[in-house]
Amino acid sequence: MLNIIREHSDSWLVKSILWMIVFAFIGTIFYSWGMGGATSSSGGVVATVDGSNISKAEYERTFNNLVNFYREQFQSQFSEELIQKLDLKNQALNVLIEKKILLHKAKKLNIQVSDAEVINQINSLAVFKKNKVFNNTIYQNYLKFKRVTPLEFEETQREALLLDKIRNLIKFNVKVSPNELNEAFLIANEKIKLDYMVLPLNHFKSEEKVSPEEIKSFYEKNKERFEVPEKIKIQYVKTTPKDYENQIEIQKEDIDDFYKMKIANFRVQKMYKAAHILFRPETKDNESEESIKKSEEQAKSKAYDILKKIRSGASFKELAKKHSNDLISGKDGGSLGEFPEGMMVTEFENALKKLNPKEISEPIKTSFGFHIIRLDEVTPERIKPLEEVKEEITKKLIENKTRQKMKRAIKHLHLSAKVSHDLISAAQEKKMPVKTTLFISKENHIVPEIGSNPDFFNQAFLLEDEKVGEPVITLESAFVMKVIAREKSYIPELKDVAKLAQEKTQEKKDYTFSTTKSESFAGKISNGTINFESTANKLGLDLKHTPFFSRSDSIPGIGNLKKVKTKAFELDKGKSGWAFVRDNYYLIRLQDRQKADIPEAKDLKDLRKKIKLEKGNSVFQEWMNNLKESSEILIDKSQI
Repeated sequence: MLNIIREHSDSWLVKSILWMIVFAFIGTIFYSWGMGGATSSSGGVVATVDGSNISKAEYERTFNNLVNFYREQFQSQFSEELIQKLDLKNQALNVLIEKKILLHKAKKLNIQVSDAEVINQINSLAVFKKNKVFNNTIYQNYLKFKRVTPLEFEETQREALLLDKIRNLIKFNVKVSPNELNEAFLIANEKIKLDYMVLPLNHFKSEEKVSPEEIKSFYEKNKERFEVPEKIKIQYVKTTPKDYENQIEIQKEDIDDFYKMKIANFRVQKMYKAAHILFRPETKDNESEESIKKSEEQAKSKAYDILKKIRSGASFKELAKKHSNDLISGKDGGSLGEFPEGMMVTEFENALKKLNPKEISEPIKTSFGFHIIRLDEVTPERIKPLEEVKEEITKKLIENKTRQKMKRAIKHLHLSAKVSHDLISAAQEKKMPVKTTLFISKENHIVPEIGSNPDFFNQAFLLEDEKVGEPVITLESAFVMKVIAREKSYIPELKDVAKLAQEKTQEKKDYTFSTTKSESFAGKISNGTINFESTANKLGLDLKHTPFFSRSDSIPGIGNLKKVKTKAFELDKGKSGWAFVRDNYYLIRLQDRQKADIPEAKDLKDLRKKIKLEKGNSVFQEWMNNLKESSEILIDKSQI
């Protein structure tokens, strides 16, 4: 998915795809708060919030929900490194801390959820419906599969509804004044276009080479940068779910129960296969509103001319290749492939629904231009029968059961080894192989057998010598380890790192020189001392131009860089400025500004909802932050 988004970043489909991910994530948060099964206190305490415990089991369940969500989204591109980058461990803990705080606040405010509300909530859940009606058999199968009683499940739903009540109490009481609304509309719909060039930080190099004195001075002032870090050697046992596959037998009853409980997961969305030819209005620099309307009429007229040719027998495919402004689909004769209902923008989707297979639409206007749409095929929504998904379910059950066996095996090994601190003997008793790493450091710990596993290495560098650590368990593997040797860190003499010291000193000199030179050019451009075009020629930089864009848009050719965008909208017409982002100086000049039109009632209605939602979220988060500051929160970092 990441590759698709990168490759098609300019495609008109990408925004729709990203919104689907956002909506799915919202569902995951609800699941982790409201449908996670009964709370257990086993496995230790991760944190306490005003005296209420967050158990290890509760934390792991929420963390695993987040991991599984991202695993589904990114598929083969999902990795342990992604877990670390997204900081999922702290995300999960923060969700649970906020949950405890909200529950305490609800109790103080005497906010309650009635039995009738709980019943209505359960009856409304799609997962328990058959033919759009609540089905008690499906519900009971779900409880059986989750190994929870009706009372336990109902209490999780009561808790979720209670959390919703107190959140909504804060969020939906905010007001949006007419002035706020008008100002927000003007700001959101104002557009600008820029001239710009990108000056890389390393564009300039100092011609002056560093002297021995400079190298020595740099070394003395930055000795810590040359430190050889502490190294350790680790003895470890690793096991994976695959090690237990031959011990698993999946019964027909297991498959039937899983299918009944997860029936909603086997619903196949309505799918379309379609093609289109896009006619995007041509806009030019400094174009007036009248000219923009004229461009739209020209695009619309061209669309009708091409449609006439298609209906006279001309090839849709060849005309798409020749005329479509959607270059990605145009290369393939206009084909958009197969996509689910809800993927396209509203106007496009509505047009699809009116077509029969093989029919071609009149030109349809969307925010991207005018489309001629051909519907090729429709696959109706359906529930996959058990026979079709039997293999998939069997595979999932094997994954679940082998992971459970892996966890039990590594925990039993740990219990045997932690008293005597003899990992080898304990492993031999369990017939599990013991391996040993070479010396590794925090900065350099490439161990192919372990892979990118931050949990493993975080524990390794916290362990005392000759002591067996707690089990490290992920979905893919589980470990028990012991540090058996250690080399202390030290700072080498200058003569031992002479070449590295020279390189670092020269880098510092070049950085200072380039920064000074770049900011001098940027400053002169901002105050109008030097000309924009002549600067581009002098520095050998490409002078580029954007079309009109709004504050909510990504800057065409630059990206969604907030610092650049903020500076751009501050400029007066014809004035220049700069911003330094991601090791680049963005030198910009405001070419033109397009004021927002007078809003229509519909625009203001939609905008009011958006502002109220954003304002409500902001007020809620500020309120939550204040509650956090006044709460006693104790976290046991060793548990996460």
